[in-house]
Amino acid sequence: MKKIYFLLIIILIILGVFFLFQNNKEEEIFEDLNQDESNLLNNIDLITFKPPLDEISEREIKKTFGIYITPQNSSIQPERFTGYHTGIDFEILPEELDKDVLVYAICSGELKLKQFGSGYGGMIVQTCELDEKPITVVYGHLRLSSIINNIGDNINIGDSIGLLGNDKSSETDYERKHLHISIYNDSKINTRGYVGSQTELLNWIDPCLYICYDIN
Repeated sequence: MKKIYFLLIIILIILGVFFLFQNNKEEEIFEDLNQDESNLLNNIDLITFKPPLDEISEREIKKTFGIYITPQNSSIQPERFTGYHTGIDFEILPEELDKDVLVYAICSGELKLKQFGSGYGGMIVQTCELDEKPITVVYGHLRLSSIINNIGDNINIGDSIGLLGNDKSSETDYERKHLHISIYNDSKINTRGYVGSQTELLNWIDPCLYICYDIN
């Protein structure tokens, strides 16, 4: 009888150790999950760019960053520009030709320029930061009258900037309705849409590295 009691005690001790081990293991798993969630939230804070248009992944980019454009090889006809493209051109969706299309700030920073620009129509320039270094962002082919911010205002990432200009009107300098975005790797304002050499192009950053995908 004593042997039976002894065996029962041994079994109970083994079961107790087993459940204690399992509980500790579950606590470690939950701690790891909480740590992963915390890391994810910290990484979200590091997101400094956002697409400038809705449904960005559905949009065609007919002029990519760095492509060499001439009136002869351009996918846009007629073409009046020649050079290496300093930005990207987001095309409108078929149903947006006669509709207002909102443009959003891709980053947070100060509005430095708001004016008509040759080749752009309405345009603005915003200063932001990338890896704690200053950059300037050009938004081209906008309806100037729709932009409520003034020079010196701070625009936050995701804020509505204004509307795309009407197709082939003075608002777009008679270009098709689309959005040109370029990122110049400096605090100085440089609104050139094309440059003459690949060496000059090194002063610009490919916007598609940061804004060509949807963020939910």
